[in-house]
Amino acid sequence: MGSDAEHKNEIDPIAIARADIYVADSLKQTRRLGELHHAIEAGLVASDADFPELGQIIAGEKVGRTRDADITIADLTGTGVQDTAIATLAFQRAEELKTGRMFEC
Repeated sequence: MGSDAEHKNEIDPIAIARADIYVADSLKQTRRLGELHHAIEAGLVASDADFPELGQIIAGEKVGRTRDADITIADLTGTGVQDTAIATLAFQRAEELKTGRMFEC
């Protein structure tokens, strides 16, 4: 989940303050227009709070969820590079497994 414009809001800001793990695709972007933006504006999260980014967790640079019971919020506002990388990986895996279906848009 994640809003892609400053005026959009998809989750109550208090949920971010209560979550065990908050992950952003781009902290700089989510502070400006994502769900994190609304939690900061409401005074529920400090504007300089440090959270892991999705790429850092994938690269093993920061820790993500450690328990099944962790409440995790992923604030994905959309970054072209990550979207392309994920789509490419999904396509490659589908080809390797000889699964999936091609369709015309």
